[in-house]
Amino acid sequence: MLSDNAAVSRRIVATLGAPGLPGINAISSPDLIDEDFVEESTIFILACDVDEVTGMAALRRLRRDHREPPIIVISPAATAASVRRALDAGADAFVLEPEIETALAAAARAVATGQSVVPRKVRESVERPAFSHRERQVLALVTEGLTNSEIAERLLLSQSTVKSHLSTAFAKLGIRSRKEVTSFLLDPEQAQSVGLVGVATAETVAAAAGGSLVVSTSTAHPLA
Repeated sequence: MLSDNAAVSRRIVATLGAPGLPGINAISSPDLIDEDFVEESTIFILACDVDEVTGMAALRRLRRDHREPPIIVISPAATAASVRRALDAGADAFVLEPEIETALAAAARAVATGQSVVPRKVRESVERPAFSHRERQVLALVTEGLTNSEIAERLLLSQSTVKSHLSTAFAKLGIRSRKEVTSFLLDPEQAQSVGLVGVATAETVAAAAGGSLVVSTSTAHPLA
């Protein structure tokens, strides 16, 4: 069990068994895991906020360092997009913090038999999002630093249409800013998780539009 929140740790231990139950070990960081502790029957329980960069980073690091054991993520709250990102990053089950007492034990039994578990309220929305051709083009140009007006000129669209495509793509990714989307798509693992590998390279978009690519360093409004 990995948690730096004492109250959450107590709830996890109380739910899975009496305090001190063999097999439940509280660790505050993935970096502190002793390889001798990891066994075939090990299940990691990671308490983190998946809507925070640090939470997702901890999950990716845990999965990168330990490929086999199931991981149950416990988060205070989440959107369908963040649940999907957690699953793509290596989580096998997702439990909302308010539902620890009712859902954690069932999730642990499920992942132990090779199943994945997500809250019912988001299960229909955790599938990989599908992006239209225009959304992919606009995202590519955003990663190159172009403003909406520059993208509109490049793709021969109105600025309102560009903003609409951006808004829809941001919602599908669960991202709120141009900086976030650029960071996300420049990470090969994250881009692959949503089927956007290569989108961060915009040369093909520029070529298709019939001109050389002009890069802007604008720091305008997230959708502006």
